[in-house]
Amino acid sequence: MAGGKETPRQKMIGMMYLVLTALLALNVSKQVIAAFITLNDKLDASAENIDHKIESNYSGFDKRRATLKLRGGDTKLVDLWQSKADELKDQSDLAVDYLLRECNAMIEEAEGKDWIKEEETIETKDGEFSVVKELHSLYEIQAYDNYDIPTGMFVGGDPRDPKERGLMIPKKVHEFRDQVCTLMGTYKDGSNDWVFTAPSNEDGLLEALASCNPDDTAKIKQVYESLTYPEMLPAHGEGMDLPWPSVMFDHAPIVAAAAMFTSVKLDIKNTESVVSEFMLSKIDVQPFDFNKIEPLAFARSSYLNQGDSMDLSVMIAAYDSNEVSKIRYGIDADTANPASWKTTEGKIPIHASSPGSHMIKGQIGVKERGELSWKNFSYSYNVGQPMGVVALPEMRVLYWGYDNVVEGTASGFDPNKVTLSGHGCTLRRTSNGKYVAEVSNGTRDASITVSARRDDGSSVNLGRYEFECKPFPPANLYISGKKSGEPVAYQAIRNMNRVVVAMDPSAPIKSATYTILGGEVFVSGVQGSGSINSGGSLDDRAQTIINQSQGKTIAFEVRYRGPDGIIRIANYTGKVR
Repeated sequence: MAGGKETPRQKMIGMMYLVLTALLALNVSKQVIAAFITLNDKLDASAENIDHKIESNYSGFDKRRATLKLRGGDTKLVDLWQSKADELKDQSDLAVDYLLRECNAMIEEAEGKDWIKEEETIETKDGEFSVVKELHSLYEIQAYDNYDIPTGMFVGGDPRDPKERGLMIPKKVHEFRDQVCTLMGTYKDGSNDWVFTAPSNEDGLLEALASCNPDDTAKIKQVYESLTYPEMLPAHGEGMDLPWPSVMFDHAPIVAAAAMFTSVKLDIKNTESVVSEFMLSKIDVQPFDFNKIEPLAFARSSYLNQGDSMDLSVMIAAYDSNEVSKIRYGIDADTANPASWKTTEGKIPIHASSPGSHMIKGQIGVKERGELSWKNFSYSYNVGQPMGVVALPEMRVLYWGYDNVVEGTASGFDPNKVTLSGHGCTLRRTSNGKYVAEVSNGTRDASITVSARRDDGSSVNLGRYEFECKPFPPANLYISGKKSGEPVAYQAIRNMNRVVVAMDPSAPIKSATYTILGGEVFVSGVQGSGSINSGGSLDDRAQTIINQSQGKTIAFEVRYRGPDGIIRIANYTGKVR
C-alpha cells in the first residue's frame, strides 16, 4: 500500500486489503463479508485511541507555554510550532471530513438516508467549515453486500480506467501528505531558513529533503512514504496491475468499501499523531504537569468600604488535579525561622484566634524535570473583631406611623450578609440595602437585633439595640416662608395663595408629609375672618382680609394630620410690614 518501512498498524491494514481482494476473488458468503463490519469497528476504535494521543500532544503546547511564562522565558518557539500544530489539526479534520462524506454518499445511495452521526464546526485560516466527525455503525446497513454502488461510484465500467471520483481519494491523501510535510520542514531556525517543497512523486523526495534541517529529514521521509499510495496494485485473479481505486472498490460490498475508507482515515489520524508529536518535540522544555486550566480572579480583599478602590486580577491557573502539592509554612513570628515551619499538603488551615494583621510565608513544592523544586510564597490577612452597630441617619428615636430609615452594619462582614430583625416594630428591607422600621401608635419601646451570616452558612447574633417610640413631632405653619413670630412683607403676603405646614428646615427629618384639613385667617382691626381650604389654599374672604393687613397683626390657624395620623393645630401670628 505504501513505500518505506511499515508500522505494525500499516501492516495490519495491508493485510486487510489482501483479505478483501481474496474474499472478492473467492466470492465467499455474506456471513464472511459481514465480518468486515466488526473489522471496521475495530479500526474506528483504534482511531479513537490515536485521538487521545493527539489531544495529549496538542495540550502539551499549553503546558510548555505555561512553564516558559512561569520561568520568564521566551514563547516565540511555542508560538511557531503551536500555530503549525493548529494548521495540522485543521488539515487533518478536513481530510477526514472528505473521506467520511464520500463514505456517507455511498451508504446514502444504498440505504436512502443520510448516515452522518456527528458534525462539528471548525475555524481555519480560510474560514469556518462544518466537518463530519463520525458515521453511524455499519451494523445498521441493510444492503451490506451491495457491490454495484461502490463499483459504480468509484470505478465504473472499466477497471483499467476508473472514475475521477475514485482517483480523487489517493489524490486527497497525497495533498494532505504534502501539506503536512511542508509544515514539518519549512521554518526559520536562527539564521537558517529550512524549506521542504513537496515533489511530484517519490523519485524527487531526496532532492526535496536536501533543503530541510538534517535533524528532520528522517521523520519527514517516514511521514511522506507512509502516506504515499501506489498508483497501481496487483489485481488478484486478473493477472495484471490495476489502478488503486479499482483494486480497492471494484465489486467490493458496501461494508468492505466503508472499512476501506475507515482504514484510510486511520492513516490520516496516525500521521496527525506522529507529526503533532514531532512538532511538540521541537520545544525543548520539561513542562509542569497539569490537567486542568481554570480562570482565577483574586484581589487584596473581598470587602470594600464606601469610597475605597482596588484592582481585581484575572488570570488562568493551570494545575494537576491528581497531584496534591507539598507545602511548608510559618505564620507570624514563625515566618522568620524556616526550621520551625509546619508541613502540609494541598491547603493551609487558618484559625482567626486573635484580631489584627497576620502574615503567612512558606514554600510550595513543584515538580520540574521530575525533581521537586520549592517556590516561595507569602500571604497577608486581617482578623477583625465582630461588632454590630445600628444607625438612625434621620433620627434617634422611632416615630409612630413614619417610615423610620434604619441602617445595619457589622464590621468584618459583607453588608449583604448582615440582617436586622425587630421586636415591637416591623422591618422591611429597601432596594438600597437599608431598612424601614414602622411603629404602631401607642408603642412605647422597640428593639432591633443585628445578625450576620458566616461563610460556612451559620448565623451569629451581634447585638440587640433598644429604641424609644414617640408620636411624630409637631410641625410649623409657614406664611410666605415665615414661621410664627417672624414679620412678613405686605407684598409677599398679598401674592400668597396658600399656606404650608412643614418641619423646621434644621430638623433631620426631611421626608415627612403633612395634610392640611382647613383653618381660618384673622387680621387685627378687621371684622370677621377668612377660611383656609383643605390642602392649604385661601378662599376669597381670606384674600380680602389679607389685602387690609398692611401695618397690622395677622393670625392664621390650621388643622393638619401628620404621618402618624394624629390631627393637630398649627398657628402663625406676625406683623405685616
